[in-house]
Amino acid sequence: MLDIALLNLMPNKEETEADFAHICAESAEPVHFILTKMSSHVTRHASAEHMALYTGSEAVCQAHDDGSQPLDGAIITGAPFDWVDFPDVDYWPELCRLMDWLRARQIPTLYVCWGAQAALHYFHGISRFEEYPHKLSGIFPQHILIPDHPLFQGIEEPLCIPHSRHTSMTNSEIDACADVTVLVRSDETGISIVECMNGLEFYLVGHQEYNLRTLDNEYRRDVSRGLPVCPPRNYYVNDNPALPIVDTWQENGRRLFANWLNHYCRG
Repeated sequence: MLDIALLNLMPNKEETEADFAHICAESAEPVHFILTKMSSHVTRHASAEHMALYTGSEAVCQAHDDGSQPLDGAIITGAPFDWVDFPDVDYWPELCRLMDWLRARQIPTLYVCWGAQAALHYFHGISRFEEYPHKLSGIFPQHILIPDHPLFQGIEEPLCIPHSRHTSMTNSEIDACADVTVLVRSDETGISIVECMNGLEFYLVGHQEYNLRTLDNEYRRDVSRGLPVCPPRNYYVNDNPALPIVDTWQENGRRLFANWLNHYCRG
């Protein structure tokens, strides 16, 4: 059994939990998620009963340190803060303490979407550039720069990755950063996967964990709110939201997560 701390910063807690459970299903060992929250933040999108399943980050760290619940790895999810400066996020100090603690304890960590942006900014000083003219949403084929890397075992290009965001980090700064290695990128989405500290940390700028309908749910939610969004690209047949969804990413996504769990979290 692999004990993985899942710091779930997404509004839809249960859907996110299910997405990560699904994407980790091909691990060589069963995965037990320790549902983790920021104690300095009060969520408005989940019931008190459901949040009772979560443990504050400080308690998770303490349980690892005292040996009662040692961690094999950690995942820090995305969060809905595209237009908020990192230091203005209410739980930023607590998150920074957790990121420092994970690195100091050498616990393998996946940082996903906004979590990846936060880690790139905090650890490496990478800045966020202005938002896109329109939301970047869809399934985008990527180029794997190091095909024999353990993370890509059994994966053949195209590695298609869901993206759903209004902003990105400054790619030229990432390319110039000597502390990281860019593993995956595309002309449309820019850099998508970055490695740091020989695999101790991976920054996944996309959403490999998204299930078949996540982008569809987001699109129809935004339309119902009257937001000026376009249908997710490369997602529906002929990019037509009235037609079926084409699954080009889930199988490779499960392989990628299994590779991370098997190569980096199993000790």
